[in-house]
Amino acid sequence: MVIKLNKKLEIVKEEENVFLPQKLQKEIKSFWEKQVEANPHLFNGEVWSVSRFEELDEKIRITIQKTNYAHYLYDERVGLKGNLGCYNLNGGILLETSDGKYILGEMDETTSYPKGLQISGGNLDQNDIKENGKVDLIKNIARELKEELNLDLFDNKLIKKYKMKYMEIPEGKRHSYAPMVKGFLEMTERDMKEHYRKYKEYLKENNQEVEFSKLHFISKSNAMEELDRLTNPKRPYLRDLLYMDSHK
Repeated sequence: MVIKLNKKLEIVKEEENVFLPQKLQKEIKSFWEKQVEANPHLFNGEVWSVSRFEELDEKIRITIQKTNYAHYLYDERVGLKGNLGCYNLNGGILLETSDGKYILGEMDETTSYPKGLQISGGNLDQNDIKENGKVDLIKNIARELKEELNLDLFDNKLIKKYKMKYMEIPEGKRHSYAPMVKGFLEMTERDMKEHYRKYKEYLKENNQEVEFSKLHFISKSNAMEELDRLTNPKRPYLRDLLYMDSHK
């Protein structure tokens, strides 16, 4: 489920890592080994799970603990309940071109979500956490945007404005907290297609990871119909997000 953010976000790291019983650790390890056997490109990096979500008078405070990608993927594909779940925190950005198109990325075959559609974004890492334990989520989103689309969030010649505007929160078996920025590109769809074509060529020539095999452009004025026509698997937040942004 996606909500509009009307309060400031404060995200703070706990010192203790997520605790998982030994039996569950073994199950996750066995599961992960099978996933890597099927897709050797997978990497069991750090993931940050929400341990507390507090809506206060003037802000929303989120407390996170470190876990790993195997725990996240196990929860997503097998399912865990209560405090054993991985309530993954990640950032994202919904980009709109100057001619009114939303940009969605189609995940590459080498990723854990082949052909899946999502906005640009990704998990936190240690570099997003300041010395005082507070998380710089804009830094996380800017890094992912640069890596995935070669766009500089802070260059107003490329992105004229941006604002933290939405957040996915857990619903049912979906355990995700995903604050999302809305950004307005100074490029048209045509400009962005050419920009990404050149960037993808550069990544391949330099043997670097390509996360998005292609980009899809969805008209803001007809977002739901165009999204539904795409047969790709879609991140659960996409329909809510595009509906909310296109029906103001």
